[in-house]
Amino acid sequence: MPEDLKQVLAPLAWQWTQLGRESTSQWLAKAVRLELVRLRSFVGDRDEVAERRLTERLKRRLDRQGTRPVQELAGWLIKRGLPQNPECWSNLCDDGIRIDTGGPCESCDCLIGDRRGLRTVVAARVATQHRRLPAGEWRTVYEGELKATVQDQAAADMARRERTAREHAGFLAAVEEKKARIAVAKAEQAARPCADCGVPEAAGLCMTCTLRRETGALVAKAVDIAVALRADVDDLEALATLTEQVSQDTWAFVQKAEVPDGDGGATSRAFAQRDLAKRVLEQRRRRALDRLRESEPAEAEAAHVKRMALRGMFLTEKNIKRAVQAADRARSRVAEKLLGEFLNDLYRARAAGVPREVLPPWSERCSELAERPLDEDAATTGELAATP
Repeated sequence: MPEDLKQVLAPLAWQWTQLGRESTSQWLAKAVRLELVRLRSFVGDRDEVAERRLTERLKRRLDRQGTRPVQELAGWLIKRGLPQNPECWSNLCDDGIRIDTGGPCESCDCLIGDRRGLRTVVAARVATQHRRLPAGEWRTVYEGELKATVQDQAAADMARRERTAREHAGFLAAVEEKKARIAVAKAEQAARPCADCGVPEAAGLCMTCTLRRETGALVAKAVDIAVALRADVDDLEALATLTEQVSQDTWAFVQKAEVPDGDGGATSRAFAQRDLAKRVLEQRRRRALDRLRESEPAEAEAAHVKRMALRGMFLTEKNIKRAVQAADRARSRVAEKLLGEFLNDLYRARAAGVPREVLPPWSERCSELAERPLDEDAATTGELAATP
């Protein structure tokens, strides 16, 4: 017997010695190890629970043999000893015992309760419908009624399973159809040329143009941060001039990005420019926050937070350090808030400078709408509304 399976196969120690071939012993040992792996997927490796459950299973199966000896260990172990025998719908049930806890299976108790309840209901129905039935015939009628009820339930369960199978098949068919539509849409998207440069089969936008668009968005954000802290949002002309100047300077700096390894390809250059624009944005944002952290509102908030943190506290080194850290966090929050307010003021000023379309008065607009013919939907709605 293998050393690692001596405890598990202890109930079969005597039968194991009767195996004639070493190959048979190795084959059975492999089957036992596979069953242990499967049991560990339920119970884990804690306290050798899987080994103990398998030993208990083998003992139960041997006890069921009674006085009949195991004639062929290999066949008995593969067909009867090792396989799990659930007596209910639970995958943790084994001969009415839970694999994980070793206690009685609650699902089996529930199933037994359902069957017992069904017998009670059938007995009450037979007693109600056949009040004057002789005692000798009552058992026969009861068993016939119980058999018919069980068959009806089995037919209903079968119909439900078939309906569920059809619904599942329809769901799988819908999934496959959706996958096919997605594949077609992806193929059509991949075949589209680039919207910017016209390169064929670029999925609507090639890599170079994608990087250029990202660079443009990063540069625009960097320009907004620089302009928001310097511009007078009430002077729209000066704001437009400053924005144009900062944008030109930023683009001139970004376009001088160095391509690594001397690669002069368009994609490599666009990637280098995108990376440089990202660094410019991060640098400007960091500098803006550093400036705003030193502003009067930030200093006032930091002083207030520090004073409240030390209120009622002993002036120990630890408490002072905590208060300084809280004040620094408050200063950073105020800086973030101020930067957001500056940017919002900038966006509102730009929106106010955009000319709006002047709409004609309602009298003219309504006269134009009255001359339009009704479409089919509107005409049908009017007919239905006029119908009493």
